[in-house]
Amino acid sequence: MESSRIGNSIAAALIIAASLLTGCKLRTDHTEVVLPAAVRTAMYDTASVNFIDFSKYGELRSLPIGIFDADSTSMTLLETCTGMDCFDNITGARRSDGILDFAGEYFQYYTARSDDDCFNSTLFLMKDRYWDSFEKERSKIIVAGGPLISYKGLDDMMSLGEHNGAGVKVISAVDAGVRAMFDSLADDNIASLTVACLSDSSSNYRQAYSEAIKKISDERSNTRSISIISGKNSLEGLSKIVEELKNASSKSPLKVIIVDGLGDDFEASCLALLEQYRSSFGNGTYPYRSILADDIIFVDPSLSAAVECYTALRHDKNLALRADKQKVSYFYGF
Repeated sequence: MESSRIGNSIAAALIIAASLLTGCKLRTDHTEVVLPAAVRTAMYDTASVNFIDFSKYGELRSLPIGIFDADSTSMTLLETCTGMDCFDNITGARRSDGILDFAGEYFQYYTARSDDDCFNSTLFLMKDRYWDSFEKERSKIIVAGGPLISYKGLDDMMSLGEHNGAGVKVISAVDAGVRAMFDSLADDNIASLTVACLSDSSSNYRQAYSEAIKKISDERSNTRSISIISGKNSLEGLSKIVEELKNASSKSPLKVIIVDGLGDDFEASCLALLEQYRSSFGNGTYPYRSILADDIIFVDPSLSAAVECYTALRHDKNLALRADKQKVSYFYGF
C-alpha cells in the first residue's frame, strides 16, 4: 500500500512537470497563450541554468535599470538614459526641468559576447548572479538597444517580459522608435511614405525595422503603404538614399529618418541637405520634390526607449527617487 502511494505521488509529479515544460499555457482574458520553449525553461525548469524564480524577485523600486545594446560597439542607449531630461520630475509632464529624469537611479549595463544574444542578455540582467561567479542585483526593467530581430531571440525576450509575473517589463528600442514614428504620423494624411534607417552598421537594421513596422502596423490597424530603405549614418549616406529614391522614381516620398543618438546638430545638417535637394532645379523642373515629403520626421530610437522606460517606471511607481547620484555597474559576457 505504501509503495502504491509513493508510485502515485511520483506519477503525479511527473505529470505536473511535463505539463510545465512541454505544454505550459497562460490564460489572459480567456485566451490561452503558449509560451516559447526558451521562456518556459526560464520560468519553470528549476534544473536549468536559465531558470529564474520570479516569485522571489522581490520589490522592484530599489533595483537597477538593466540595459544592453545589441550593437556591441555602441553605448548610445546607456548614454541617452543617463543623460535624459525630457520630463518634469515632480509632475511627470513632458518638459525639461533641468534635472536628469533618472537622477538617483542605478543602472546595470551588459555587453554580450555576441550581437545576436538578446535573450541571454535579458536573462542575465534579470538574474541575481554574474553567471556563476558572484552575486549581483536583478534589474527592475530591461531596455534593449540595437537591431534585434525575431529569429535571433527578440520574440522570446519580449514574451518573457510580458509573462514573467514579477512586473519586469522589457523594452526594445526599435519597437519604441517605431511607436514614436506612428505617434508623430497620427495627424498626417500621407498615404504612402518611405522610412530611411541610418546606422553605422547596416547589419540587421533594415530587417529589424521591417519586422517592427509590420508588427506595430498590425497593432494599430495602419493602412499606409510604408517602404524602408537603409544607409550609412552620415550626410553622405542620406544623400545616397535621396539619389536612390530619385533614380527609382519612387512613389513613396521620404518622410521619416531614423537615427540612433540623433543629436540636434546632425538633424539640422540633414534638414539643410534636404532643402538643397528641394531647391535643385534642372530641365524645367524640381526633380527631388516629389520624392521628399514637406515635413520630415526624425526618430531617435534610443531616446524613444528611454522615454518609454521612464513612463513605465513612473506609471508603476517604480522610480527609485534616490537623493544620491546615478551609478552604473558594467558587466561583460565571456
